[in-house]
Amino acid sequence: MAIQLKDGFQGSRMIDIPAAVVKDMEQWEYTSLLHVTDIGHFPKAQYHYRNRPSGAEQYILIYCTDGRGWVEFKGERHQVYPGTFFVIPAGTPHTYCADENNPWSIYWVHFKGSLAPYFAQDCDRICEINVTEDSRITSRLDLFEELYKSVESGYSKDQLCYTSSVLNIFLGSFKYIEAFRSTGTQEVGGHTTIERCRHYIMENLERKITLNDICNYLGFSSSYCISLFNRFTGMAPGQYILNLRVQTAAHLMKVTDLKINQICHKVGVDDPYYFSRLFTKTMGVSPRDYRRG
Repeated sequence: MAIQLKDGFQGSRMIDIPAAVVKDMEQWEYTSLLHVTDIGHFPKAQYHYRNRPSGAEQYILIYCTDGRGWVEFKGERHQVYPGTFFVIPAGTPHTYCADENNPWSIYWVHFKGSLAPYFAQDCDRICEINVTEDSRITSRLDLFEELYKSVESGYSKDQLCYTSSVLNIFLGSFKYIEAFRSTGTQEVGGHTTIERCRHYIMENLERKITLNDICNYLGFSSSYCISLFNRFTGMAPGQYILNLRVQTAAHLMKVTDLKINQICHKVGVDDPYYFSRLFTKTMGVSPRDYRRG
């Protein structure tokens, strides 16, 4: 008989919320709508196997990000592969298993509440998340981490209410995939643009960089660039460039023996006195004091 494990995989994380806490959440008005009972992440879960002939008391969401496996419920067996997820309704007999040669990596959540059946609708099957430019895969995993950390943080009523709020959004990212993507498209695109711009600035830090240089590189108008920077960095492009100059200079002071007047040229500032004033204003200490510290 093949090895079969419920948990205990290398690198795995899981939390089972105590039964008494779950009972409280079932009674509180807000958390009774939706709440977590168990949560975990199993990377490369070799020999993972669960068989529940009578089903579970909770709804179970499983999201596969790597490897393969299978799940059997409602009389059918389905293959599970990266980018797929499914929800097993409470009380539904089921079996699932990781592939022996290419075991899956999965994120999973057990949840209950009066809204739980709603989130299971149309998700009680193998659902595929196609990878596109606006997939927001990382954003969804960030939501899982927020949810996990919230559960980990304790069981005060406020904490549990916040956990339920995060769970609502996390489950919504699966049920309303297109809305989740469209909501984040501009933000993700904006952040990507800022990263491109940061790369351009760092590659040209030793020379003077103007707003026109940035606009030409990005292919946007000056008004759009200014709006983008204000939204995603909280500052104008010129101030963003100055901050990068100071951050880079501070790094060089810590990791090199270059003289300060050499460093200021390295970051595109020709006047050492101006550099000193700029550094002091930004960092709160003079370049010399910063280096000594």
